[in-house]
Amino acid sequence: LFTFGLLSDIQHAPVPDGHSYSGKPRYYRHALEATRGASVTMDRVGCDFAVNLGDVIDGKVDAEERRTGGVVTAASVLADVLAAMGGFGRGRWYHTYGNHELYTTLTRPHMQAAMGIPFVEEGGGERVGYYSFVPFAGFRFVVVDTYDEAVIGRAEGSEKKEKAVEYLKANNPNYAKGQINAPEGLTGLSRRFVAFNGGVGPVQLAWLRSELSAAVASGERVILLSHQPFHPDSCDPMTLPFNYEAVLDVLRSFEGTVVATFSGHTHNSGYAHDRGIHHVVVAAGLESPPPVETFAVVRAYEDRLEWEGFGDEWPEKTMRFPKRKGAGECTEEGGDTKRKRRKTTKQV
Repeated sequence: LFTFGLLSDIQHAPVPDGHSYSGKPRYYRHALEATRGASVTMDRVGCDFAVNLGDVIDGKVDAEERRTGGVVTAASVLADVLAAMGGFGRGRWYHTYGNHELYTTLTRPHMQAAMGIPFVEEGGGERVGYYSFVPFAGFRFVVVDTYDEAVIGRAEGSEKKEKAVEYLKANNPNYAKGQINAPEGLTGLSRRFVAFNGGVGPVQLAWLRSELSAAVASGERVILLSHQPFHPDSCDPMTLPFNYEAVLDVLRSFEGTVVATFSGHTHNSGYAHDRGIHHVVVAAGLESPPPVETFAVVRAYEDRLEWEGFGDEWPEKTMRFPKRKGAGECTEEGGDTKRKRRKTTKQV
């Protein structure tokens, strides 16, 4: 029916290679070349559109902007990445954003202008990046903004920032000590209460439910896109949104309609199958050494999605759709993959 490309966590910065806090190598400059190569391949294999799952530039750009006195800026580095994405010319890119864009001087209005994210203006002038699109009859893609309620990227006095602070103060004693990204002393799912995560607000949750209801009325399958993953079995729990359960509850109430979610943030591939929904985490382009280019191409059929991974991704995977609600009991058919999910590591 149609084909689309997926790319996540590019995190390009014009700085020397480095490491994550856990010691994993990061290839900041190669990430740009890998994006260019991935885009050309997506074009060559016939993708109809492509999706960026967020974190196109790295937070290190902020220090580089200060060091160079504004010669290098977050806006200029973003422009370089978008230019590299120009290798895909058959269709358009759809974008989400992540925590790393918010570590820089990029603003939501700038991301809207440069990336085409149609931010919704809620009360108090708060902009939230959720939207949907229908690239092919019978399929609706829904983009969820997991930095709706967040400490980063929200102004002092913002109700959305205050809500995020409430989450952190109530669940992470390190926050009061100024260690806003420290999970020390936290266990299991509680490790998600760190400041590089965010939450989905009530207005957006209501919108999500209305989008899924509209999809049911139109007989559409739904694929969800976001920077952060929503299923704890698909990722390190430290990369989940604060209120991931609220989103899962909405998705689970539309069995047979929601068929897949695609996200990034964790940096390693991840997968879980729950109530007919395939939850897939896409590996980071940032952490593949030259000349490796990590991304995926997904082909949609009437009854399934066929995954083709490149670089450090799963090479092949089949994700079958459940029966539509009303056409019989929702089946728990899962996916077939050629390689098991690698152990996930946190994104910081």
